[in-house]
Amino acid sequence: MPSFKPALLSASLLFMLVQLGVMPAVNAAGSFYATQELQSQSPQAFALQPEARAFILAAQPKTIADANRLVELILADDGLVTALAHWEQLSINDQIPYLRKIFALEYRSMGIEQPKLIIDNHSYPNKMVYFDFDISHFAPSQRSKIDSLSTGTVYLNPDKLATQDKFASLAFLIHETRHSYQFQLSQQVNNSANQATLASGYVAAFSAQKSLTGFGFSDFLTLLNEFEAFQYGNYVLGQLTDWRLDLIGMGTFASQFDHQGKLKIDLAELMPSASTDTSAKTTTSNELSLLEKYNLAAKEQYQLRQAASAL
Repeated sequence: MPSFKPALLSASLLFMLVQLGVMPAVNAAGSFYATQELQSQSPQAFALQPEARAFILAAQPKTIADANRLVELILADDGLVTALAHWEQLSINDQIPYLRKIFALEYRSMGIEQPKLIIDNHSYPNKMVYFDFDISHFAPSQRSKIDSLSTGTVYLNPDKLATQDKFASLAFLIHETRHSYQFQLSQQVNNSANQATLASGYVAAFSAQKSLTGFGFSDFLTLLNEFEAFQYGNYVLGQLTDWRLDLIGMGTFASQFDHQGKLKIDLAELMPSASTDTSAKTTTSNELSLLEKYNLAAKEQYQLRQAASAL
């Protein structure tokens, strides 16, 4: 494992997510914590809803396995290892050739069609990073051929990224490219039960992202596509830096890992117990919902966000 200098993505990035177009505008009141009122409009789309239980349990092993595959490919490239060891000294322009190389390793490692990658300052001028997609491709066409899939577009704005922590460019590239995997999986007929579960969740999440309004911070970032892409990207960066890179602004704590490589908030562990027994349901009827448990556990991240706003 290479020895990288520890780095910290500033907590102020929590606010930049909104300002630079990574997530839509949020409600002023209660904009950090998850809200049942919004999420109940499309419960299959959110990691904190009972309808997403099967997705959460199926996704994490797949996420970690895919992330480890990318890490192995990156570490097998001596040029990338050297570049990453000096990443903080590289300008955004110096980083771009390596970002393109990691992009190629990522989409190939996931076994997907190459998405369009745009790195410029004008294609989406109001956004720092973006994954552009069209949910009309979810129309019932029963696609089975890879060349019929829409890949979406991965976008990075180097001028805006140059104002961020040096590792933001790499973190967001990996995150946005993961969305293409999700989007492509969602358009296919999946024979595997696990793949079908994941695809169904991603369809719901991408659709909700386009149709719902009034997202808060935790609402948007617990959409299944955002939740999983942040977890994937944070795991990759954690492995590459021996868990010394604290990606404080990259998703909620449910998608972030601590310095031992453990999720800061593990939704699988917080899930209310599942039981079909009527008496068991009666005895656990007062148990907090996953959304309520998440909001309690997310207080630490909320406090960091408040501290950043005071700077």
